[in-house]
Amino acid sequence: MVAGYGFCGKGVAARARGMGALVTVTEIDPLRALEAVTDGFEVETMAVAAAKGEVFVTVTGNREVLRAEHFATMRDGAILANAGHFDVEIDLVALHLMANAGRRIVRPMVEEFALEAADGSFRRILVLTRAASST
Repeated sequence: MVAGYGFCGKGVAARARGMGALVTVTEIDPLRALEAVTDGFEVETMAVAAAKGEVFVTVTGNREVLRAEHFATMRDGAILANAGHFDVEIDLVALHLMANAGRRIVRPMVEEFALEAADGSFRRILVLTRAASST
């Protein structure tokens, strides 16, 4: 799942497809969304893509592209990565607050957030490229 279809998003989507991934693009600009479709990518809203995706790469430059309502529907083991210049595309504060079952450093630059649902089930969301010392 690639959020954003600007110059960087096009490159990430093309590279992922070249490696055999089934790529879905989310894009709020209608012309860029149309361009993604004409390039052969499925285009969805983030609300739909969040429930289906396994790996999420944000390359929009916008704030809080991935938010609490998206984390709540993500699959167990979802992987999130921000490839943009600023660390604002993933709402890490909301994810931290939702991690009611804890969080841990899995390996350098990979942090796992564990979310426990009301029914007692657990889901883990992994965030890549985040400094181990961050909150």
